[in-house]
Amino acid sequence: MQSPSPAHAGFGTGGGDRTKPETKQPKRKRSKKKANMKAIPPDEAAEQAALADLGDAFSLHRTRHYSVLYDTSKQDVETFSTAIEQTYRSCVNYALKLDQPAKLPKAKLVIYYFQEHQDYSDYSEKIHVGPQSETTPGVYVPALNLSMFYNFQNLSSFKDAKKEAEDRITEIRDKIRSGVDPAERRRLQNEIKNLRSQSNWNTTQGGDISESTVQHEVSHQVLWNIGLHNARQFEANPRWFVEGTAMMFETISTGRSANFGALNRSRLLDFRTFQQSKRLIPLRAFISSAEHFGPGSISIAYPEAWAIVHYLNRTKRKRIKTYIKTLNERPEGYESDPDQEIKDFEAAFGKLDEKWEKRWLGWMNRIK
Repeated sequence: MQSPSPAHAGFGTGGGDRTKPETKQPKRKRSKKKANMKAIPPDEAAEQAALADLGDAFSLHRTRHYSVLYDTSKQDVETFSTAIEQTYRSCVNYALKLDQPAKLPKAKLVIYYFQEHQDYSDYSEKIHVGPQSETTPGVYVPALNLSMFYNFQNLSSFKDAKKEAEDRITEIRDKIRSGVDPAERRRLQNEIKNLRSQSNWNTTQGGDISESTVQHEVSHQVLWNIGLHNARQFEANPRWFVEGTAMMFETISTGRSANFGALNRSRLLDFRTFQQSKRLIPLRAFISSAEHFGPGSISIAYPEAWAIVHYLNRTKRKRIKTYIKTLNERPEGYESDPDQEIKDFEAAFGKLDEKWEKRWLGWMNRIK
């Protein structure tokens, strides 16, 4: 379920009308409903089984909505916990905006947080998900209803660059202590300042990418558990819709919720790059099949999925609830059929023809 790159996504107001140009929408009245943020009880048996499986290095940290099994520092798991709680709040608030009931999970959601990439990747292999690259800080596994992450600031390239900067700073300080003229001292002090900036950038970059990925993958887990996705059957949820929706929650948090209202400028840039080079996947083919999320086209599929979901949330939000209802009514054992995917999409969002595509692309070209 992981995204190939961090992103910033969002949605705004509007109900839209497929027969008219979809430009600026009137402001909606704010709902007086409040999201249900009631604490969820833990599944103590599941927690103990997880601790036994992971080993003595792991501890348990509970939040209102999660059981986090971790071997990082206490400070790191607390920072991590803030991000996942913000994402939970964002997902429930999103359901509220859709006027979609958000079910309360029966037990706290389970997340594993590894300090080192190798341990994270090894465990992913152990549960038959496969190895994880260093550039994939986290993954959600629907079959186990489990999210796993590692502390991305431990990415080897970040650690090596930081150590190199710190070693050079030590070398410069020794040189200054040995005695240099005032001009050379000023030059060396400026170099230390630049090296400190580089070291801090690596720490911040690791944190930002990790937080973006955490919010993406955790949103998958929350949306599956509160009823916005069909939890009975993975294939009942169109991949473009699942990934496009998760990308709304990737923006770095600045408050109590993930910033899912902010424009995803990174995804927008990627989308426009593929659009300008005429490499976008044909729209009907993209909506009707998940095959485009495989090797060869996945880098295009993610920003294209974001662009569709962004557009629907901005212009046809009322109809998303209808679409979710259709998906959730798909039975266990459902097998995706291209014709049915188009039929269900059109029933919710209008005929998927050249006019629809023109309005969508026009919207995407206008946003800034």
